[in-house]
Amino acid sequence: MPLHVTVVDDHSAVRLGMKYIIRDWMPEAAVSFAENMPELLRLLSSKFIHIIVLDINIPGGNHFDMIKMIRDIQANVRILVLSAYEELLYALRYIDLGADGYLQKDSREDEIKEALNTVFRGKKYLSDDVKEHLLQRRLNHGILSGDNPLQRLTNRELEVCQLLVQGKGVTEISKALFIHTSTVGTYKGKIYEKLNVINIRELMDKFNFHHIGAGQK
Repeated sequence: MPLHVTVVDDHSAVRLGMKYIIRDWMPEAAVSFAENMPELLRLLSSKFIHIIVLDINIPGGNHFDMIKMIRDIQANVRILVLSAYEELLYALRYIDLGADGYLQKDSREDEIKEALNTVFRGKKYLSDDVKEHLLQRRLNHGILSGDNPLQRLTNRELEVCQLLVQGKGVTEISKALFIHTSTVGTYKGKIYEKLNVINIRELMDKFNFHHIGAGQK
């Protein structure tokens, strides 16, 4: 069976660029596309896929349950996250949740091929920057003075924070995350406290400054 790689991204230029890189990396590979999470789940239900190159910021996605949703359908598929989100904030979270690798969209072509090779062999891929970050944290007993303040948030708090910054109200957030409105209020209070902000404008400024890597989407 030829290698089947699915690129999941809602931008056609990214999908076509990844197809070029994948075919250059492994010419015999079959490449398919999905533009959103429901489309990916339908594809997983109908075809065997070896590797998914996944942008986590897609319609119907952009939450930490995405990895579980994928593995509930195909448990052994390799998942390489390719995102504009800051890797020092997100990489280890997604690895812990079951992704096989994390790479930022501004990575060089040879880095992307190295990541594909690594996850294809069944190993975990992290960039040199993330590895250095982990090493420095270990040497400093788990503390880095220059840490991104968003790292203080739990996964759920980070999800709530994202929605708050998007302008969602408490009721909208409770429906989106299937939690009670009072729970959303509790998370909101913890977010404000951990990030040392007092209103949504301060939250938006701090979040936008630390959240996106490389000035991308």
